Amino acid sequence: MRLKKGLAGSGIAMVLILSGGVMANAADITGEEPPEPVAPPVQLEPVNTWSGPFVGVTAGYGFGQTDAAVGTIDTDGFLGGGFAGYNFQYGNFVYGLEGDVGYNAMDGATAGTSSNAGVEGSLRARMGLAVTEGILLYGTAGGAAGRLELSNAAGSDTNTLFGWTAGAGVDAALTENIFGRVEYRYTDYGSESFNTGSGAQNVDASSNRIQLGLGVKF
Repeated sequence: MRLKKGLAGSGIAMVLILSGGVMANAADITGEEPPEPVAPPVQLEPVNTWSGPFVGVTAGYGFGQTDAAVGTIDTDGFLGGGFAGYNFQYGNFVYGLEGDVGYNAMDGATAGTSSNAGVEGSLRARMGLAVTEGILLYGTAGGAAGRLELSNAAGSDTNTLFGWTAGAGVDAALTENIFGRVEYRYTDYGSESFNTGSGAQNVDASSNRIQLGLGVKF
């Protein structure tokens, strides 16, 4: 009998010890705070840096050729002018319209015939990508017009030529409203009939230009 009671008491003690351990572990588990939820990455919207109107000035160097009855006349010279336009921005994509007016001082001569450019202008579409908030890479293309004077021993004639222009460049923000520009463009002015007094002749003109600019955004 004493043996049975001893065994029973030992069993009860063992059960109590095991129960206490389980309860302690449960208390430890319930006392732990759940991990904080991880926030999803924030999707930052592109900053609308380039939209709106803008104006500016340019200066650069041009080289090209005039094809006349005497052959090809190589021309080069400095040029400068002003530009204005309006950009729209959707995400990183920028598009708009730009016009420019300036003076082209490219000239040259061969075989007694000289070619002198003059006032010119263009109206172009612009499309580009804002690779950062302050850098815009763009392409541009549209119509162009320019005055050209052809001279030889018989006299001179001046006409306006109409053609097209296309190129690419980069606008870089210098401050919140001021940006700098580097641009290359090719222009084909088409052909026109000239008569300097020695008979009519068709004349073609084209140019390559590299320009630096400074603009203001509004």
